[in-house]
Amino acid sequence: MTENNVKATAVKKKHKGLWWKILLIVLAVIIVVPLLFVGIVTAMNKGRGDRTKKDTITNTTGLVQSEGTSLYDKDGKRLILRGVNAGGMLVTEGWMVPYSCGEKRDKNGNIIYNRDNIPTYPTLTEEEAIEGFLSNPNLTEEQRKTIVDTYRANWFSEEDFKTVKNELGMNAIRLPFYYLNILNEDKETKTFTRKSEEEAFSYFDWFLEQCEKNELYLILDLHGAPGGNNGYEHSGQMNKDDLWREETYINATVDLWKYIATHYTKTKPELGKWIATYDLINEPCADLDDQNGGTKKVCFDVFDRIYKGIREVGDNHVITMEGVWDFTNFANPKDYGWTNIQYEFHQYNWQASKIPEWLFEDYYELKIWGHYYDVPYYCGEFTCFDDEGVWKERMSLYDKRGYSYTLWNYKIISLGWWTTTWGVKNIILNLQNGGTKVNLKSATYDELLAMAKSVNSKNCQNSNTYTYWRNYFSLN
Repeated sequence: MTENNVKATAVKKKHKGLWWKILLIVLAVIIVVPLLFVGIVTAMNKGRGDRTKKDTITNTTGLVQSEGTSLYDKDGKRLILRGVNAGGMLVTEGWMVPYSCGEKRDKNGNIIYNRDNIPTYPTLTEEEAIEGFLSNPNLTEEQRKTIVDTYRANWFSEEDFKTVKNELGMNAIRLPFYYLNILNEDKETKTFTRKSEEEAFSYFDWFLEQCEKNELYLILDLHGAPGGNNGYEHSGQMNKDDLWREETYINATVDLWKYIATHYTKTKPELGKWIATYDLINEPCADLDDQNGGTKKVCFDVFDRIYKGIREVGDNHVITMEGVWDFTNFANPKDYGWTNIQYEFHQYNWQASKIPEWLFEDYYELKIWGHYYDVPYYCGEFTCFDDEGVWKERMSLYDKRGYSYTLWNYKIISLGWWTTTWGVKNIILNLQNGGTKVNLKSATYDELLAMAKSVNSKNCQNSNTYTYWRNYFSLN
């Protein structure tokens, strides 16, 4: 090899070494810097505590009010809501309730059973439940009304309000409801009219009377809106999100809330003072092709119309807007000029067996960055499944931050002999030995009435959720 060749080879090796160094530096920048940023942001957020600076305010409205990052009661004292959802009563979710419109069946018409020898069931929306119930040839209109009234009276009875207050030490109940509780709808013409005040509000009024007796605040939650608000089973209509695009549905939803606001501001203001907040629309998602994409700007534009409708009738209740699935889905309230509001999120770690709680919370901590507005935050739904340590960790974080929170749910069915932490109270169906849920389409009046009575809490078992909650608050 000549001297020139040796020099050329040395230069090539030097350049090659230099390129490797450059590549390593670039990789370090790409990997280390983002990780460092995430670590710093997460650490900053984890160290952040309760942002509220005032324990009291001047409040002359007679209602719960929002100021800065907190809620305040009618006397102006700091208020943090801690409570439970009363789901499964006014809005059907098939997995939660003891009735169905039939089991899953194979091509030969045989019931499909799971590995525990329990019948399996398809989703059941509120619309499907109503249709099935109305098609039952065994029932008169009077009998249908008796069944519905009996079911509601037993799903959440006067004793349950006492349990929420005295045994669980809670101060709030979130009540999911369906738009057809308040409005009539002609589905062919897509027109809506208000039900009479007696029909629309008699149950809500009774519920509020029980809240007043037990000093509990109510969160009115429109779980299923006209036209569909997210396409999930719990919205009442599968695969529908027309609310966000069709004027007839937007106008109906605005009118629904104006009707509620008028009733509890002018007709029954003495009950209205026990309403902590109006939860405008549950889990708003405007894109069925991207249901995990969460709440879009179009949703907040609709919220703005509802907000203005409520304020137009002179109602000054706190208005809650939901953003799912994380903090990046909230709009800046200053962009709309909103006051006296609250933001709501829901937290479910669906991969709890794979993603530890600390990592799940770190993800949310990162998402807070740049979206932590000067409003109260409220976790309207959560569960931590059957891990008491996670329950303590999650609720400790909410308390540290000064968030209000309501767990999901007060009452639930268990298809087998066991309990589930999805509900404080469990209705044990024991279907593993050949039983089935009561069929709304074909059961007799006596069978349906017996089902409606069976959901009373005296027939329920307490789940571990009951114990975990009481342990956290040292109620045992």
